This record gives sequence, C-alpha cells and structure tokens, in this order.
Amino acid sequence: MLLIDTNTIIHYIKGNPGVLTRFHESSPGELCVPSIVVYELEQGSLNTRSTKRRGLVSSVLHDLEVIPFDGDTAVEAARIHFELAAKGLLIGSMDLLIAGIVRFHRATLVTNNTKEFSRVKGLKIVDWRT
Repeated sequence: MLLIDTNTIIHYIKGNPGVLTRFHESSPGELCVPSIVVYELEQGSLNTRSTKRRGLVSSVLHDLEVIPFDGDTAVEAARIHFELAAKGLLIGSMDLLIAGIVRFHRATLVTNNTKEFSRVKGLKIVDWRT
C-alpha cells in the first residue's frame, strides 16, 4: 500500500512528470490517502477560494481510498511523538498524524518531505518527483 502525502498530490495536479508517471503506473487500489491529507488539501482549497483547485483536488481524491486516523493510528502517532521528542527531533503535528497512519498500516509514504519523515524510525518513504 502506498499512502500519498499532500505535497505529492499537489505535484500531481501541477503535472510533475515523475509523479504523473508513477501515479498512472500504479495498480488499482494500490494508492491511498491518509485522512489527514484530505483535511490539508481541503483546507488549502478553501483558503484559495478557487473552484478550479477544489475541482482538481476532488478529482484526484475521487479514485483514492481514504485511510482513517482512528484509535490504533492515534496510539502509533503518540509512540512516534514520544520517540522523536526523546531525541529532540519532533516533526509537525499533522506530519506526526500522517506518520502514525502510515507506520501502523506498514505502508509506504509517497512524499517529497523526506527530511522531516526520515526522522521516523521504521517509516518507509519514497519521493516520486525524480
């Protein structure tokens, strides 16, 4: 399972060749999106007040299964927070929640925010921009 981060969806919408190619080469059902990413994209769309952007975001999300932030993923996110705080390497709150979803499901996160997410032990990440 590949979970798509907010920045990767934005690169898809902007037509990044590497992201477009990998999106289209993926098997049906292989690509999913964490519910936190849906929140981030919706918030961004509402902030821009662009009906075009809202339509593009809605179109991309339409074919992706949404993986929820639930009790199990909340516990995993708390563990990640504890691990990173002990090392003085905390990441952003939304990224902690996304990492909790990804690591709990033993999935791979598709992101270009590798600097931040690489701090999370056991989190598999890939960057499709290249």
